[in-house]
Amino acid sequence: MKRIPSIFIVYMLLPLFSLKAQTKNIGECALQYSIVKLDTKDTVGVKWVYVKGDQCKTTIHTPQLIQTLYFNAQSSTATITKDIGESHFIQEVVYPPIGQPSLVSMKEIISDSLVQLLGFTCKQIELKWSDGVVYQIWYTPEIITTVSSFELAFKEVGGLVLCYNVIPESGNTVQYKATSIDFSPIALSQFNINKDQYQIIE
Repeated sequence: MKRIPSIFIVYMLLPLFSLKAQTKNIGECALQYSIVKLDTKDTVGVKWVYVKGDQCKTTIHTPQLIQTLYFNAQSSTATITKDIGESHFIQEVVYPPIGQPSLVSMKEIISDSLVQLLGFTCKQIELKWSDGVVYQIWYTPEIITTVSSFELAFKEVGGLVLCYNVIPESGNTVQYKATSIDFSPIALSQFNINKDQYQIIE
C-alpha cells in the first residue's frame, strides 16, 4: 500500500517531464522571413535573422535598401548599417532605444485549429503597444533561442516567433512569415562589419 502514492506521483509528473522535453533551447539559428503587404499581397522584401550565443544580426532587404542591425544581448548598444544604392551608412545606437513604446496588453488568441509553420505547432498571441501598434504573433513554444528579442516586441513571447503581422494605427498591415529555418552552426564572420566601407552617422 505504501508504494501506491509514490507510483501515483510518478504518473502525475510524467506529463510535466514530457512538456519540458519538448522545449529545445537553441544557441544557433538562422531564419528567413518573407515580408508581405497584406492589403495587396505584394512581397516587398526579405528578412534574415542570425542568432549565435548572445549575438544577433537581422537584415531587411528591399528593392530600396538593405538595413542590418547587429547587437549583443549583453550590451547596451547596437550597430545599424544601411545600404541605399551606392551610399553606405553606419550608426551606433542605444539598444533598446530609450523611447521604446511600452507594452499595454498581451492576449492569447484561442483557436479551434493550431497553425503549423515549418513543421512546428504554433500558438497565437496579440500584443498592443502604447503607440497604437498591434502585433499579431504566431510562435512555437517548442523552441527558445538564446536571443529571442530580435524584434523588441518579442521579449515577453514564450517561444520562437515564426510569423507576425504588424498593424499600425493607420496604414498597411505588414506580415513577416518564416520561409526557412536552419540550426546549423553560424560562422562568426556573419557578425563582422567592415566599417571602412561606411559613412558614419552621429
